[in-house]
Amino acid sequence: MSTLGKVLLVFNLLIGGGFAYLAVQDWKGRQEISAAGLRHVVLLVGLPLGDQPGDPETMPSDPEAEIKFVVEGPGGKPTETVSPALLKAYFAAAGPVDPNTLSSTDPVPSQLAEVRRVQGLVKTYVESKGTDAERADAAFNFLVLQAETLEERQQAKRLQVAGKADELVALLTARFDRVLKAPTRADTSALTVPEGDETADQTKERLAKADALREGTKDDPERRARLAHLLVHLDTSAAWQKRVMMVVGVKRYVRTVAAQAARLGLMVDRVRRLTDDDQERFAGEYAQLREIATRRTQVYRDLTDQEIRLAEEERRDADAVEKLKTQLDDPTVGLKTQLRQVKADVDQLLARPELTERELFRIERVVADTLAEIYAKEAELRRVETERYQKK
Repeated sequence: MSTLGKVLLVFNLLIGGGFAYLAVQDWKGRQEISAAGLRHVVLLVGLPLGDQPGDPETMPSDPEAEIKFVVEGPGGKPTETVSPALLKAYFAAAGPVDPNTLSSTDPVPSQLAEVRRVQGLVKTYVESKGTDAERADAAFNFLVLQAETLEERQQAKRLQVAGKADELVALLTARFDRVLKAPTRADTSALTVPEGDETADQTKERLAKADALREGTKDDPERRARLAHLLVHLDTSAAWQKRVMMVVGVKRYVRTVAAQAARLGLMVDRVRRLTDDDQERFAGEYAQLREIATRRTQVYRDLTDQEIRLAEEERRDADAVEKLKTQLDDPTVGLKTQLRQVKADVDQLLARPELTERELFRIERVVADTLAEIYAKEAELRRVETERYQKK
């Protein structure tokens, strides 16, 4: 080969190498652009739900493995698979991580995989509490924002106050189960036109069943909505909310928050109405109770005044009793002393008439004897006078 041929050969090799380099750079650029576009789409619509056969439940250990990841890619072209590196790069933006929350930068291949990961963390956290009251508080904190009606919120609050941890854990588990458990597949035979003739009534009935089944096929959006509601309201930290937004997608995240805000608005309105009704009932009952209290207060005051008067009379009577006791028991001038003295004097006086009476009896006998003597002398005198005057 001539020198010119060799030069041309080297020149062609260099040109081929340059084209190969440019092709590689172009491929890498397209891959980076496609990856950036895919991350943007995923951020808007969220990860795949992960409910189809063959969908991975965890991240593969092989960094070179292909992960089934069916989403509509940039330009409307569907994406079938992604690499673990893309998901790691996507979830790296979920940081910084708050260790006191459910947040993490660990990648997951689907929304249901994220729910399973979070369920394990929630269960571990609740069961780590020592007492039933602590477990009830922990479960209630995960449930309180999940309530879609005022009755659900009040039920959770009553269970928390009662310390019924097992019932609260059951409610929390039911929240996860209604997302993780696939809905029962309906019988779609009504959608198929039967062979042969059918009556008008049979056709009408089949079409009605078909309409009901078509309505039932909307379960996937409803399941996504329940999943987003569950994740959004498990934790209020900014780090967790950012991760949830990356899992379910910004669009779904915004709709979920708006829907719950509307529900909370209805709850607030109901609470206000109930509060106003309670306030009206309270005002009426308060007025009645106030009137009753006023009457009873007056009765109490009257009884108190009467009690004071009776106490004063009792005090005066007690003073009089004490005075009488003093008058009775005084050793010098007391009534008992005087009574004893009077009794002694009376005894003396009673003894003195007896002596006097004896003396009177003695005097009466003397008088009687004297009278008898006088009567005898008078009789003698009469006899003598009679004898003397009769002789004259």
